[in-house]
Amino acid sequence: MSNHDLLDRCQQALDLARKHGADQAEVFGEATRSITSAVEKDDLQISKSRQETRIGVRAFLGTQVGFASTNDLTRIEDAATDAVTLAKASPGDPHNVVPEASEVEPIDGLIDPAAEAFGTAEAVKQAIRMLEVAKAVDRRIIVGESEFSAELRERVLLNTAGAETSERSSLFTYGVLTTARDGESVSNMSFKFGATRRVADIDVKPAARRASENALGSLGARKGESFVGQVLLDPYAVLNLFAPLQFQLNGRNALRGMTRWKDALGESVAVDGFTLVDDGRLPGGVATAAFDREGTARRRLPLIEGGVLRSFLHNAYTAHAFGIPNTGNASGSAGALPGIGPSNFTILPGRASKDELIGEMKRGLLVNRFSGNADPVSGDFSGVAKAAYLVANGKIDRAVSGTLIAGNIFEALKTLSGISQETENVFNYTLPYLRLEDVSITAE
Repeated sequence: MSNHDLLDRCQQALDLARKHGADQAEVFGEATRSITSAVEKDDLQISKSRQETRIGVRAFLGTQVGFASTNDLTRIEDAATDAVTLAKASPGDPHNVVPEASEVEPIDGLIDPAAEAFGTAEAVKQAIRMLEVAKAVDRRIIVGESEFSAELRERVLLNTAGAETSERSSLFTYGVLTTARDGESVSNMSFKFGATRRVADIDVKPAARRASENALGSLGARKGESFVGQVLLDPYAVLNLFAPLQFQLNGRNALRGMTRWKDALGESVAVDGFTLVDDGRLPGGVATAAFDREGTARRRLPLIEGGVLRSFLHNAYTAHAFGIPNTGNASGSAGALPGIGPSNFTILPGRASKDELIGEMKRGLLVNRFSGNADPVSGDFSGVAKAAYLVANGKIDRAVSGTLIAGNIFEALKTLSGISQETENVFNYTLPYLRLEDVSITAE
Protein backbone atom coordinates (compact mmCIF):
# COMPACT_ATOMS: atom_id res chain seq x y z
CA MET A 1 0.00 0.00 0.00
CA SER A 2 1.35 3.43 -0.92
CA ASN A 3 1.38 6.36 1.47
CA HIS A 4 -1.28 7.99 -0.70
CA ASP A 5 -3.60 4.95 -0.34
CA LEU A 6 -3.04 4.76 3.41
CA LEU A 7 -3.68 8.47 3.74
CA ASP A 8 -7.00 8.08 1.88
CA ARG A 9 -8.04 5.25 4.19
CA CYS A 10 -7.17 7.29 7.28
CA GLN A 11 -9.09 10.29 5.96
CA GLN A 12 -12.06 8.00 5.37
CA ALA A 13 -11.88 6.81 8.98
CA LEU A 14 -11.62 10.38 10.29
CA ASP A 15 -14.69 11.46 8.29
CA LEU A 16 -16.65 8.43 9.49
CA ALA A 17 -15.83 9.09 13.13
CA ARG A 18 -17.20 12.61 12.80
CA LYS A 19 -20.20 11.33 10.86
CA HIS A 20 -21.08 8.93 13.68
CA GLY A 21 -20.98 11.57 16.38
CA ALA A 22 -17.40 12.27 17.46
CA ASP A 23 -16.73 15.89 18.42
CA GLN A 24 -13.05 15.39 17.62
CA ALA A 25 -11.12 12.41 16.28
CA GLU A 26 -7.65 11.07 15.57
CA VAL A 27 -6.67 8.33 13.13
CA PHE A 28 -3.32 6.55 13.05
CA GLY A 29 -2.54 4.16 10.23
CA GLU A 30 0.37 1.76 9.80
CA ALA A 31 1.28 -0.50 6.89
CA THR A 32 4.11 -2.90 7.70
CA ARG A 33 5.95 -5.53 5.69
CA SER A 34 8.55 -7.57 7.54
CA ILE A 35 10.79 -10.56 6.84
CA THR A 36 12.55 -12.49 9.60
CA SER A 37 15.06 -15.31 9.31
CA ALA A 38 16.48 -17.01 12.40
CA VAL A 39 19.08 -19.55 13.48
CA GLU A 40 18.60 -21.59 16.65
CA LYS A 41 21.21 -23.97 18.06
CA ASP A 42 23.32 -23.81 14.89
CA ASP A 43 20.38 -24.66 12.61
CA LEU A 44 18.55 -22.35 10.22
CA GLN A 45 14.88 -22.14 11.15
CA ILE A 46 11.97 -21.42 8.85
CA SER A 47 11.89 -17.82 7.72
CA LYS A 48 8.67 -15.90 7.98
CA SER A 49 7.18 -12.84 6.41
CA ARG A 50 4.29 -10.69 7.53
CA GLN A 51 2.31 -7.93 5.92
CA GLU A 52 -0.37 -5.94 7.70
CA THR A 53 -2.19 -2.66 7.46
CA ARG A 54 -3.93 -1.45 10.62
CA ILE A 55 -5.93 1.66 11.30
CA GLY A 56 -6.69 2.93 14.79
CA VAL A 57 -9.46 5.45 15.53
CA ARG A 58 -9.64 7.57 18.68
CA ALA A 59 -12.99 9.34 19.10
CA PHE A 60 -13.53 12.25 21.50
CA LEU A 61 -16.92 13.25 22.92
CA GLY A 62 -16.08 16.24 25.05
CA THR A 63 -13.65 14.79 27.58
CA GLN A 64 -14.70 11.19 26.91
CA VAL A 65 -12.53 8.97 24.71
CA GLY A 66 -13.09 5.69 22.90
CA PHE A 67 -10.67 3.70 20.74
CA ALA A 68 -11.03 0.91 18.19
CA SER A 69 -8.81 -0.49 15.45
CA THR A 70 -9.01 -2.86 12.52
CA ASN A 71 -6.68 -4.64 10.12
CA ASP A 72 -9.61 -5.36 7.78
CA LEU A 73 -9.88 -2.36 5.49
CA THR A 74 -13.46 -3.28 4.59
CA ARG A 75 -14.43 -2.62 8.23
CA ILE A 76 -13.12 0.90 8.71
CA GLU A 77 -16.65 2.17 9.37
CA ASP A 78 -17.10 -0.46 12.09
CA ALA A 79 -13.93 0.77 13.82
CA ALA A 80 -15.13 4.38 13.65
CA THR A 81 -18.54 3.44 15.01
CA ASP A 82 -17.06 1.33 17.80
CA ALA A 83 -14.72 4.14 18.85
CA VAL A 84 -17.66 6.54 19.21
CA THR A 85 -19.75 3.96 21.07
CA LEU A 86 -16.91 3.29 23.51
CA ALA A 87 -16.41 7.03 24.05
CA LYS A 88 -20.06 7.38 25.08
CA ALA A 89 -19.57 4.66 27.71
CA SER A 90 -16.26 6.01 29.06
CA PRO A 91 -15.78 8.38 32.01
CA GLY A 92 -14.72 11.90 31.18
CA ASP A 93 -11.25 13.22 31.93
CA PRO A 94 -10.28 16.88 31.44
CA HIS A 95 -6.87 15.86 30.13
CA ASN A 96 -8.25 13.85 27.22
CA VAL A 97 -7.33 16.29 24.47
CA VAL A 98 -6.70 16.07 20.75
CA PRO A 99 -3.01 16.82 20.20
CA GLU A 100 -2.42 20.15 18.53
CA ALA A 101 -0.95 20.07 15.05
CA SER A 102 2.80 20.66 15.10
CA GLU A 103 5.27 21.47 12.35
CA VAL A 104 6.85 18.16 11.38
CA GLU A 105 10.08 18.29 9.41
CA PRO A 106 10.84 15.17 7.33
CA ILE A 107 14.01 13.25 8.15
CA ASP A 108 16.36 12.35 5.31
CA GLY A 109 17.54 8.77 5.03
CA LEU A 110 14.66 7.00 6.78
CA ILE A 111 13.79 5.03 3.68
CA ASP A 112 16.15 3.23 1.32
CA PRO A 113 14.53 2.66 -2.12
CA ALA A 114 16.59 -0.54 -2.44
CA ALA A 115 14.72 -1.99 0.54
CA GLU A 116 11.63 -2.45 -1.65
CA ALA A 117 13.34 -5.30 -3.47
CA PHE A 118 14.83 -6.95 -0.38
CA GLY A 119 13.39 -10.46 -0.15
CA THR A 120 13.33 -13.62 1.93
CA ALA A 121 16.31 -15.16 0.11
CA GLU A 122 18.52 -12.24 1.13
CA ALA A 123 17.29 -12.42 4.74
CA VAL A 124 18.16 -16.13 4.86
CA LYS A 125 21.57 -15.35 3.38
CA GLN A 126 22.29 -12.84 6.14
CA ALA A 127 21.18 -15.25 8.89
CA ILE A 128 23.43 -17.96 7.47
CA ARG A 129 26.29 -15.47 7.22
CA MET A 130 26.06 -14.77 10.96
CA LEU A 131 26.29 -18.49 11.65
CA GLU A 132 29.27 -18.90 9.30
CA VAL A 133 31.15 -15.95 10.79
CA ALA A 134 30.61 -17.23 14.32
CA LYS A 135 31.84 -20.72 13.42
CA ALA A 136 34.85 -19.28 11.60
CA VAL A 137 35.96 -17.57 14.82
CA ASP A 138 36.19 -20.93 16.59
CA ARG A 139 34.52 -24.30 16.13
CA ARG A 140 33.70 -24.31 19.83
CA ILE A 141 31.16 -21.55 19.27
CA ILE A 142 27.48 -22.45 19.46
CA VAL A 143 25.00 -19.99 17.98
CA GLY A 144 22.10 -20.32 20.37
CA GLU A 145 20.08 -17.77 18.48
CA SER A 146 20.60 -15.26 15.73
CA GLU A 147 17.95 -13.30 13.90
CA PHE A 148 17.90 -11.03 10.90
CA SER A 149 14.86 -8.84 10.26
CA ALA A 150 13.95 -6.49 7.44
CA GLU A 151 11.05 -4.08 7.81
CA LEU A 152 9.33 -1.55 5.62
CA ARG A 153 6.82 0.71 7.36
CA GLU A 154 4.42 3.46 6.36
CA ARG A 155 2.80 5.68 8.99
CA VAL A 156 0.01 8.23 8.66
CA LEU A 157 -1.50 10.45 11.37
CA LEU A 158 -4.57 12.65 10.91
CA ASN A 159 -6.71 14.47 13.45
CA THR A 160 -9.46 17.07 13.51
CA ALA A 161 -7.09 19.65 15.04
CA GLY A 162 -5.33 19.92 11.70
CA ALA A 163 -2.56 17.36 12.05
CA GLU A 164 -1.70 15.57 8.80
CA THR A 165 1.65 13.87 8.52
CA SER A 166 3.14 10.71 7.07
CA GLU A 167 6.45 8.98 6.49
CA ARG A 168 7.99 5.79 5.13
CA SER A 169 10.96 3.98 6.65
CA SER A 170 13.13 0.93 6.20
CA LEU A 171 15.02 -0.84 8.97
CA PHE A 172 17.30 -3.86 9.08
CA THR A 173 18.17 -5.31 12.50
CA TYR A 174 20.26 -8.30 13.48
CA GLY A 175 21.33 -9.88 16.74
CA VAL A 176 23.51 -12.86 17.69
CA LEU A 177 23.49 -14.86 20.95
CA THR A 178 26.43 -17.25 21.34
CA THR A 179 28.07 -19.57 23.83
CA ALA A 180 31.28 -21.58 23.64
CA ARG A 181 31.80 -25.19 24.72
CA ASP A 182 35.11 -26.92 25.34
CA GLY A 183 34.52 -30.38 26.73
CA GLU A 184 32.58 -29.95 29.96
CA SER A 185 33.36 -26.24 30.13
CA VAL A 186 30.59 -23.94 28.88
CA SER A 187 30.95 -20.18 28.61
CA ASN A 188 28.47 -17.47 29.49
CA MET A 189 26.15 -16.31 26.73
CA SER A 190 27.15 -13.26 24.72
CA PHE A 191 24.75 -11.10 22.68
CA LYS A 192 25.56 -8.42 20.12
CA PHE A 193 23.26 -6.27 18.00
CA GLY A 194 23.42 -4.23 14.84
CA ALA A 195 21.07 -2.13 12.72
CA THR A 196 20.96 0.02 9.60
CA ARG A 197 18.37 1.59 7.32
CA ARG A 198 20.29 1.00 4.08
CA VAL A 199 20.68 -2.28 2.22
CA ALA A 200 24.22 -1.33 1.19
CA ASP A 201 25.23 -0.83 4.83
CA ILE A 202 24.10 -4.22 6.12
CA ASP A 203 27.09 -5.91 7.76
CA VAL A 204 26.32 -8.73 10.18
CA LYS A 205 29.94 -9.82 10.54
CA PRO A 206 31.06 -7.49 13.38
CA ALA A 207 28.16 -8.50 15.62
CA ALA A 208 28.69 -12.22 15.01
CA ARG A 209 32.45 -11.94 15.48
CA ARG A 210 32.28 -9.93 18.70
CA ALA A 211 29.61 -12.15 20.24
CA SER A 212 31.79 -15.18 19.50
CA GLU A 213 34.99 -13.64 20.82
CA ASN A 214 33.25 -12.55 24.03
CA ALA A 215 31.84 -16.03 24.58
CA LEU A 216 35.29 -17.56 24.15
CA GLY A 217 36.70 -15.11 26.66
CA SER A 218 34.53 -16.49 29.45
CA LEU A 219 35.46 -20.15 28.88
CA GLY A 220 37.10 -21.64 31.93
CA ALA A 221 35.56 -19.14 34.31
CA ARG A 222 36.12 -19.99 37.97
CA LYS A 223 34.56 -18.96 41.24
CA GLY A 224 35.03 -15.28 41.94
CA GLU A 225 35.62 -13.34 45.13
CA SER A 226 33.32 -11.59 47.59
CA PHE A 227 33.90 -7.93 48.40
CA VAL A 228 32.34 -4.47 48.15
CA GLY A 229 33.91 -2.47 45.36
CA GLN A 230 33.83 -1.07 41.87
CA VAL A 231 31.86 -2.57 38.98
CA LEU A 232 32.40 -1.52 35.37
CA LEU A 233 29.27 -2.18 33.31
CA ASP A 234 29.43 -2.99 29.60
CA PRO A 235 26.76 -1.06 27.57
CA TYR A 236 24.61 -4.22 27.44
CA ALA A 237 24.77 -4.53 31.22
CA VAL A 238 23.94 -0.82 31.52
CA LEU A 239 20.77 -1.47 29.52
CA ASN A 240 19.78 -4.40 31.74
CA LEU A 241 20.54 -2.62 34.99
CA PHE A 242 19.33 0.90 34.29
CA ALA A 243 15.89 -0.03 32.91
CA PRO A 244 14.21 1.63 35.97
CA LEU A 245 15.18 5.04 34.57
CA GLN A 246 12.44 4.72 31.94
CA PHE A 247 9.86 4.19 34.66
CA GLN A 248 11.14 7.15 36.65
CA LEU A 249 11.13 9.47 33.63
CA ASN A 250 7.65 8.51 32.39
CA GLY A 251 5.33 11.50 32.69
CA ARG A 252 2.30 9.37 33.52
CA ASN A 253 4.15 7.78 36.45
CA ALA A 254 5.16 11.25 37.62
CA LEU A 255 1.53 12.39 37.33
CA ARG A 256 0.41 9.45 39.48
CA GLY A 257 3.11 10.14 42.05
CA MET A 258 4.74 6.77 41.37
CA THR A 259 8.24 8.07 40.66
CA ARG A 260 10.62 9.21 43.38
CA TRP A 261 11.62 12.07 41.06
CA LYS A 262 8.10 13.53 40.80
CA ASP A 263 9.15 16.72 42.63
CA ALA A 264 12.81 16.74 41.58
CA LEU A 265 12.80 18.83 38.39
CA GLY A 266 15.77 21.18 38.55
CA GLU A 267 17.45 19.12 41.25
CA SER A 268 20.57 16.96 41.10
CA VAL A 269 19.84 13.25 40.67
CA ALA A 270 23.24 12.10 39.34
CA VAL A 271 26.90 13.09 39.21
CA ASP A 272 27.82 16.22 37.26
CA GLY A 273 29.19 14.27 34.29
CA PHE A 274 26.00 12.29 33.66
CA THR A 275 23.73 13.45 30.81
CA LEU A 276 20.81 11.46 29.42
CA VAL A 277 18.86 12.60 26.37
CA ASP A 278 16.00 11.24 24.31
CA ASP A 279 16.63 12.07 20.67
CA GLY A 280 13.79 11.21 18.33
CA ARG A 281 15.69 12.62 15.33
CA LEU A 282 19.03 10.90 16.00
CA PRO A 283 20.72 10.18 12.63
CA GLY A 284 20.64 6.43 12.07
CA GLY A 285 18.73 5.73 15.27
CA VAL A 286 16.60 2.59 15.43
CA ALA A 287 13.64 4.59 16.80
CA THR A 288 14.23 7.75 14.74
CA ALA A 289 11.02 9.21 13.31
CA ALA A 290 9.75 12.63 12.38
CA PHE A 291 6.65 12.33 14.57
CA ASP A 292 5.36 10.28 17.49
CA ARG A 293 2.23 8.12 17.88
CA GLU A 294 0.06 11.25 18.10
CA GLY A 295 1.65 13.15 15.23
CA THR A 296 3.68 15.48 17.45
CA ALA A 297 7.10 16.39 16.07
CA ARG A 298 10.01 14.50 17.60
CA ARG A 299 12.99 16.42 18.95
CA ARG A 300 16.11 16.12 21.06
CA LEU A 301 15.07 16.24 24.71
CA PRO A 302 17.56 16.53 27.60
CA LEU A 303 16.18 14.46 30.48
CA ILE A 304 19.12 14.59 32.88
CA GLU A 305 21.69 17.24 32.04
CA GLY A 306 24.93 17.52 33.98
CA GLY A 307 23.32 15.42 36.69
CA VAL A 308 20.24 17.68 36.97
CA LEU A 309 16.73 16.40 36.18
CA ARG A 310 15.38 18.56 33.35
CA SER A 311 12.28 16.83 32.00
CA PHE A 312 9.99 13.82 31.96
CA LEU A 313 8.73 12.08 28.82
CA HIS A 314 5.25 13.31 27.88
CA ASN A 315 2.43 12.66 25.45
CA ALA A 316 -0.54 14.99 24.91
CA TYR A 317 -2.41 13.76 28.00
CA THR A 318 0.37 14.26 30.55
CA ALA A 319 1.62 17.47 28.94
CA HIS A 320 -1.90 18.92 29.31
CA ALA A 321 -2.13 17.68 32.90
CA PHE A 322 1.16 19.38 33.82
CA GLY A 323 0.42 22.46 31.72
CA ILE A 324 3.67 22.15 29.75
CA PRO A 325 4.66 21.67 26.07
CA ASN A 326 4.34 18.15 24.69
CA THR A 327 7.73 16.44 24.37
CA GLY A 328 6.61 14.18 21.49
CA ASN A 329 6.98 10.86 23.31
CA ALA A 330 3.62 9.26 22.59
CA SER A 331 4.36 5.60 21.88
CA GLY A 332 2.55 2.56 20.57
CA SER A 333 1.02 1.11 17.44
CA ALA A 334 -2.21 1.62 15.55
CA GLY A 335 -3.63 -1.24 17.58
CA ALA A 336 -3.71 0.57 20.92
CA LEU A 337 -4.21 3.90 22.63
CA PRO A 338 -1.07 6.05 22.80
CA GLY A 339 1.27 5.39 25.70
CA ILE A 340 4.52 7.09 26.69
CA GLY A 341 7.98 5.82 25.82
CA PRO A 342 11.47 6.83 24.77
CA SER A 343 12.67 7.10 21.21
CA ASN A 344 16.48 6.92 21.09
CA PHE A 345 17.71 6.91 24.71
CA THR A 346 21.30 8.16 24.86
CA ILE A 347 23.74 8.48 27.75
CA LEU A 348 26.36 10.91 26.50
CA PRO A 349 29.99 9.69 26.56
CA GLY A 350 32.57 10.73 29.13
CA ARG A 351 36.21 11.67 28.77
CA ALA A 352 38.02 8.48 29.78
CA SER A 353 38.47 5.39 27.64
CA LYS A 354 37.29 2.00 28.77
CA ASP A 355 40.91 0.92 29.27
CA GLU A 356 41.59 4.01 31.38
CA LEU A 357 38.60 3.24 33.57
CA ILE A 358 39.88 -0.30 34.08
CA GLY A 359 43.40 0.99 34.72
CA GLU A 360 42.13 3.03 37.68
CA MET A 361 40.49 0.03 39.35
CA LYS A 362 42.45 -1.58 42.17
CA ARG A 363 39.89 -4.30 42.78
CA GLY A 364 36.66 -4.68 40.93
CA LEU A 365 34.52 -6.50 38.41
CA LEU A 366 33.87 -6.02 34.69
CA VAL A 367 30.31 -7.10 33.87
CA ASN A 368 29.23 -7.67 30.26
CA ARG A 369 25.66 -8.79 31.00
CA PHE A 370 23.35 -8.60 33.99
CA SER A 371 20.61 -11.13 34.70
CA GLY A 372 18.43 -10.21 37.63
CA ASN A 373 15.96 -7.71 38.98
CA ALA A 374 16.09 -3.93 39.14
CA ASP A 375 13.08 -2.51 40.99
CA PRO A 376 11.74 0.51 39.09
CA VAL A 377 10.41 2.19 42.24
CA SER A 378 13.07 1.58 44.90
CA GLY A 379 15.98 1.29 42.47
CA ASP A 380 17.33 -1.75 44.31
CA PHE A 381 19.00 -4.30 42.05
CA SER A 382 20.37 -7.78 42.54
CA GLY A 383 21.29 -10.54 40.15
CA VAL A 384 23.98 -12.51 38.40
CA ALA A 385 26.94 -10.84 36.72
CA LYS A 386 27.26 -12.63 33.38
CA ALA A 387 30.47 -12.83 31.33
CA ALA A 388 32.19 -11.16 34.25
CA TYR A 389 35.91 -10.65 34.90
CA LEU A 390 37.83 -9.80 38.04
CA VAL A 391 39.91 -6.64 37.75
CA ALA A 392 43.04 -6.41 39.90
CA ASN A 393 45.54 -3.53 40.00
CA GLY A 394 44.25 -1.96 36.82
CA LYS A 395 44.19 -5.12 34.69
CA ILE A 396 41.65 -7.77 33.78
CA ASP A 397 42.63 -10.80 35.85
CA ARG A 398 40.37 -13.74 34.99
CA ALA A 399 36.83 -14.76 34.06
CA VAL A 400 34.55 -15.58 36.98
CA SER A 401 31.27 -17.45 37.27
CA GLY A 402 28.45 -17.58 39.79
CA THR A 403 28.98 -14.01 40.94
CA LEU A 404 26.14 -11.88 42.27
CA ILE A 405 26.02 -8.09 42.39
CA ALA A 406 23.63 -5.90 44.39
CA GLY A 407 23.11 -2.21 45.01
CA ASN A 408 20.80 0.72 44.29
CA ILE A 409 20.48 2.52 40.96
CA PHE A 410 19.72 5.93 42.47
CA GLU A 411 22.70 5.76 44.78
CA ALA A 412 24.85 4.55 41.89
CA LEU A 413 23.89 7.59 39.78
CA LYS A 414 25.12 9.91 42.51
CA THR A 415 28.41 8.08 43.01
CA LEU A 416 29.36 7.15 39.42
CA SER A 417 33.12 7.36 39.09
CA GLY A 418 33.49 6.83 35.37
CA ILE A 419 31.74 7.17 32.01
CA SER A 420 33.58 5.89 28.96
CA GLN A 421 34.34 7.65 25.69
CA GLU A 422 33.21 4.53 23.86
CA THR A 423 29.51 4.00 23.29
CA GLU A 424 27.55 1.18 21.72
CA ASN A 425 24.16 1.02 20.03
CA VAL A 426 21.92 -1.56 21.68
CA PHE A 427 18.45 -1.57 20.10
CA ASN A 428 17.23 2.05 20.49
CA TYR A 429 19.80 2.88 23.17
CA THR A 430 23.25 4.44 22.81
CA LEU A 431 25.21 3.65 25.95
CA PRO A 432 28.76 3.95 27.33
CA TYR A 433 30.55 1.87 29.94
CA LEU A 434 29.63 3.04 33.46
CA ARG A 435 31.76 2.50 36.56
CA LEU A 436 29.80 2.09 39.78
CA GLU A 437 31.11 2.40 43.31
CA ASP A 438 30.42 0.41 46.50
CA VAL A 439 28.60 -2.47 44.82
CA SER A 440 28.15 -5.65 46.83
CA ILE A 441 29.90 -8.49 44.97
CA THR A 442 29.27 -12.03 46.19
CA ALA A 443 30.86 -15.24 44.90
CA GLU A 444 28.52 -18.20 45.24
